[in-house]
Amino acid sequence: MAPPPIGEIEMNLEHVTRWIKSFSRSADEAVSYYAEDFDFADYPLEQFIRNDKAALRRAFLPFANQDPSSGFGIHEFSVDEYIGNKDAGLILFSWKATHCGTFFGLPVKDDREIVTNGMTYHIYRNGKIAREIVHSDQIHVVQQLGYPVEIAHFWEDPAFGR
Repeated sequence: MAPPPIGEIEMNLEHVTRWIKSFSRSADEAVSYYAEDFDFADYPLEQFIRNDKAALRRAFLPFANQDPSSGFGIHEFSVDEYIGNKDAGLILFSWKATHCGTFFGLPVKDDREIVTNGMTYHIYRNGKIAREIVHSDQIHVVQQLGYPVEIAHFWEDPAFGR
């Protein structure tokens, strides 16, 4: 489902929900939401792509996978909140992945489901994404994969800040 014609786009929760759902359907559909001259940065995945839609498509391909036996996983995204307007917006999202052989390069044992959340910031130009900066919670992903990661709550220690 391609985005509506530019003159009809209203940046709101409905629009960004269509955008994020496109990742699970088709890399080409997801790429259609981006301006010709764009700047994409996904810091956890170390993907930094500028003005190269072919590279952006390759980056999005795993998310549209529908074959559980491929090892790429089946990915589902949802928008939890949208704060923004026609110029820019912050999107809080949830991400669930199943049937992954690896997740962020780490082996997934016993075909477990991985769930995380993140946020992405968009700058829009003429109804298209001109700039995107993505960050997602990787500490909890690593914990779900069974790796020992302790989050130190130093601020709860009565001795802190004395």
